[in-house]
Amino acid sequence: MMIPYKRHDLVWLSDEGRDYALSNIQNCIPIMDDKEMEALIAGFPAIPAIVRKQDKPEDELLCIGFSFPKIIDGVRLRIGCKVPPDCIVKHITPFDAIKYRTGNLPNSVVMEALSDAGDKYNIQVGCFGSAALQLVTGLSYWHKDSDLDIYLRHDGDRQDLERFFELLLQCEKQFGVTIDAEIECLGQYGVKFKELFGPGNWVLGKGLYDVVLLKKDTD
Repeated sequence: MMIPYKRHDLVWLSDEGRDYALSNIQNCIPIMDDKEMEALIAGFPAIPAIVRKQDKPEDELLCIGFSFPKIIDGVRLRIGCKVPPDCIVKHITPFDAIKYRTGNLPNSVVMEALSDAGDKYNIQVGCFGSAALQLVTGLSYWHKDSDLDIYLRHDGDRQDLERFFELLLQCEKQFGVTIDAEIECLGQYGVKFKELFGPGNWVLGKGLYDVVLLKKDTD
């Protein structure tokens, strides 16, 4: 079963979907008991799930993960589970998430600078991770050591990418924030943006179903 979602997409579940998620929990980090997990998933209906790497294309269930604001012993609480796709009542991409203003980010000036640069250099800019969850839910996912996770889609030439990369490095230095950027390749694989400008001719591409090696000149 091919699904119309990609890694980092956010999805909201129906009440029935949350019940189903509780019955199909695959992992929990840090480890919690069933009652604690049930209270979390049922008690935070405003928190969307994150689409993660799928087991196999023929699987009829969608692999998702819940990431909560709560941090235990320095580790963010995460729960992985599976649900039927028809339990999803809303779906947004990283490019939708960046437009939300339900919650504010301490480094919103960096996000705005990158978005403006994207417009200039034909690069679509979105966000995922803690930044997306805080913007969408208004809950406190962000802390002083958080990376700024952004997702890029390129519609220009190599020089545009190089100029955007230079600005990204300037923002990191000026504002003291680590920017973890992924760029989309072949319409389905996320590649670490900084790896494109590192040594070697190959980069690792993470897809919805697999992980592959891609040549750096792959669009």
